[in-house]
Amino acid sequence: MKSQFLSIFAGLTLTRFLEEIEINDFVWIVKRLSGNDTGLTGGHQSGLYMPCAYFNEAFPEIYTTSRYNPEFFIDKCFIPNADIELTGLRAVYYNSKFFPEKGLKKKYNECRITRWGGASNPLQDPENTGSIAIFAVSRKWDESTAVAWVAASLEEENIIEAWLGQEVEPGCFYMRECALAKTSFIPAIHLPVEWFDSFPTGREIFNYIQTLVPSNKNVSIDKLLLKRREIEFQVFEKIEQMQVLPNIKKGFSSVEEFIKYAHSVANRRKSRAGMSLELNLESIFVDEKIIFEMQVTTENRKKPDFLFPSGKAYHDRKFPSDKLHMLASKTCCKDRWRQILNEADRITPKHLFTLQQGVSAHQLQEMKDNHVELVVPSPFLRLFPKAWRSSILSLEGFVNYIHSQQVSAGISKWIS
Repeated sequence: MKSQFLSIFAGLTLTRFLEEIEINDFVWIVKRLSGNDTGLTGGHQSGLYMPCAYFNEAFPEIYTTSRYNPEFFIDKCFIPNADIELTGLRAVYYNSKFFPEKGLKKKYNECRITRWGGASNPLQDPENTGSIAIFAVSRKWDESTAVAWVAASLEEENIIEAWLGQEVEPGCFYMRECALAKTSFIPAIHLPVEWFDSFPTGREIFNYIQTLVPSNKNVSIDKLLLKRREIEFQVFEKIEQMQVLPNIKKGFSSVEEFIKYAHSVANRRKSRAGMSLELNLESIFVDEKIIFEMQVTTENRKKPDFLFPSGKAYHDRKFPSDKLHMLASKTCCKDRWRQILNEADRITPKHLFTLQQGVSAHQLQEMKDNHVELVVPSPFLRLFPKAWRSSILSLEGFVNYIHSQQVSAGISKWIS
């Protein structure tokens, strides 16, 4: 039987669910489920990975190195859209990194929520890898309570992203007060002075990122792309703090004025997210001397993100179809990969670059059946089912493949 407090979530729509976790002051976090979260990879880790910053807010008593692997048990957790209630959900801080006396080979410093009950729970279902998940905790009552939601459709994902005011990117976490990327060393950031007066374009930001993280022959292009995006995330956040926060503090003369400004900020975030990946790939293809064009119109006014070698070659029936290639780019490909199927009729297979950290075997088989081949950053390959890893290209592998194809095609006369 549901507790009186959690019963308010029973039968709620997603919109009302989001309202309730705000009204009731839950400590919430939003993320996309990775292959590691859902058990897709078959690794030894279990449960939902969380940033330590979230544990510091939700379970501060166990975010400590004074005890080995401290844990906290949540009395009740309710997942409304699956009508599942759990007891004894376990929050655990794996902190063996700070206990060398244990003599363990692997030393951890990570936080997880475990004991979800297996694949019958939507947060542990491998088919939900890549889906947006929300987890929220309340500690203000006699018992600890939590609620969760896993988006079951693109429509639900759009509702969550509209609520957040930004796209939910793989590998990032969005908490009540801030967005967090999984970061390593970030160089000192000194923004151009002209950005203090006007918000830079996406290309201006990316050009600045290139000066912070230039190409390096000793660093793979896969890791280069990930590092640039990691720093770009923080640069954009710093620009927003500098440009947007003062306007918010000034206040607004009407609700309509506030809503209009909020929409402009959210739209700029979405525009950045959509353009960022394309700019990163474009830069790498130029550096690698790949011949390509962007946004070439093919059939039915479709425009693939990248076409190799050119639109002229694509529309010339004398150019061999097996030397034509395309690459679509999507930060998350779950259910979205079907959008590329009719982008270029002459090209088989179609390649899709994604930052999604894992895809279920079922969806990978569907992609294969529809002649779609995935390209992912090489560090993410371990997050995919073992049986499929050999059929997924890294970015470097894709570039080498296109190089070999273009060398053998003799494409110079088809270059626009």
